[in-house]
Amino acid sequence: MPSFEETYEAIKADWNAGEKNFNIECEMLSEGMQVNCIMGNSAGEPFELLIDAPGGLSGSNKGPSPLLVILSSIGACIIAVTKFWAKIMDIKIEEMKVFSRGHINLGALFGIDDSKLAGYDKLEPVIRIKADASEDKINDLMDKVFNHCPVITNFGGASKITPKVQIKK
Repeated sequence: MPSFEETYEAIKADWNAGEKNFNIECEMLSEGMQVNCIMGNSAGEPFELLIDAPGGLSGSNKGPSPLLVILSSIGACIIAVTKFWAKIMDIKIEEMKVFSRGHINLGALFGIDDSKLAGYDKLEPVIRIKADASEDKINDLMDKVFNHCPVITNFGGASKITPKVQIKK
């Protein structure tokens, strides 16, 4: 497996070396609102993630809800992209935490008021970072992160979602 530096240099040399497709299979399970998600792993062994819902939403509370997974994805992506950019900018990160916050009214999910957004109406990650750089350089780093974080980009509406329904007979 190539290092970060080798991957970065390969993509700088050939833009097409950065082309990737990711695929995840999510299967409904019989208990509560459980869904088993299986995703590829470059080492060959797949990762599995159990997603569920709390009891008040007919779940069995055995895993995070899809809404919590969204918040986790935002925080994890910010941290990963910060680590990438810190390498590029030669900054040593000593500590970092992201507190992902989201606000939602479940009434929209249930169709009680279709004029309301059926998802988070606010996503507010709070980043706490300590690094061996000036405040200006850390702010520059974080600007790079916020402009290049794929999860922020996707949740900002940059990628059109085009569902396709296949009815099994």
